[in-house]
Amino acid sequence: MVQIRHINERDTDGFYRLVKNNETRIKEYFPITLEKTGTLENTNETIKMFVDLAAKNELYVFVIEKDELVIGVLFLKNLDKRVNKCEVAYFIDKDEENKGHISHAIQQATDYAFKDLGMNKVYCRVALDNAPSNKVAVKNGFKLEGVLKQEFKVSDGSLVDLNYYGLLNGN
Repeated sequence: MVQIRHINERDTDGFYRLVKNNETRIKEYFPITLEKTGTLENTNETIKMFVDLAAKNELYVFVIEKDELVIGVLFLKNLDKRVNKCEVAYFIDKDEENKGHISHAIQQATDYAFKDLGMNKVYCRVALDNAPSNKVAVKNGFKLEGVLKQEFKVSDGSLVDLNYYGLLNGN
């Protein structure tokens, strides 16, 4: 069975393994996560930081778990309390793609954002060439609102355009 839950320190080994197993896939768009999880010790410190930030209502990190293994991660970040919106970002293990796990996790996380955090809007920013993540956004009811030009710096230093998708509470 697949479940989504808040990350905790017991997830250190699983989170570390997930990142290491998918390093080449996520290096472009999750460079900070890679940087902060170079060793098990760094990973544990990073998870402690995630837990602290959640306690301060600044960042929420969820693990996607299947058969007690961490198979994915989802972030609710960039919380803007002035307009009650936040960003969702996610990745899943390469062996678990196309099984609906990310969609299930996004549904649960957006419900959490709307009901528990009082958000009015959840958005995601996806590279134009990331077909799987663009598909996931649309499948989950996010509407393309526009393209953000040269919005994100990838690992080689170049700036890439991102699709900006939004999902409003009640839609």
